[in-house]
Amino acid sequence: LLYDRDFVPSRGMPLSSFLFTKTSPIQFNLIYQKLQANVTVTSDEQKSSIEFQCESTMTIGRVHQIVCQLWKLNTKLYRLSLSDDSIIDEEYSLDDLREFINDLQLKLISITNIKCEITYQDEILMISTTSETLLSSILKETLEKLLIPLDDIDRFELNLIDDPESPTNVDLDLSIDDIHLDYFTESNIIPFQLQKK
Repeated sequence: LLYDRDFVPSRGMPLSSFLFTKTSPIQFNLIYQKLQANVTVTSDEQKSSIEFQCESTMTIGRVHQIVCQLWKLNTKLYRLSLSDDSIIDEEYSLDDLREFINDLQLKLISITNIKCEITYQDEILMISTTSETLLSSILKETLEKLLIPLDDIDRFELNLIDDPESPTNVDLDLSIDDIHLDYFTESNIIPFQLQKK
């Protein structure tokens, strides 16, 4: 089954990876050929890997887009590398990495040094961010990852877990830098709790 006109996801990939909301449709096309390249991408921030087949002419840049789309990540905050941490030019095609074409192992690496750890019910999400990012953007990205419609954004709030017994409600107009400087100068992981109002 071909998705987005250019790749065949592995059978083990959860369908939720293809959803933008819990009710959005997913469209696949049936193809009758085996694509030449097998790609596996891992990330320290994700619970599982992404595996798919594609044409060997696909660029590393397109692989980067696919992976960020499926994991619902901001492409500007990540880059792909080979499993040995070698950087790859996004203009390269998979053909340029011919010796790896049957089993290309890539890693998605955050290029930022600040992360938000968001707890919601029994889930914990890690979101890479920059110091300029507003908390409203973190809230939006969190809802997207949880497949909660953005129309419901006003029904949620972010609380800073500066004290686990009594998290602090934060203004969504604050930046990550504001929070980092005021509360977490020693750590690059800022813990938040997502709650319904």
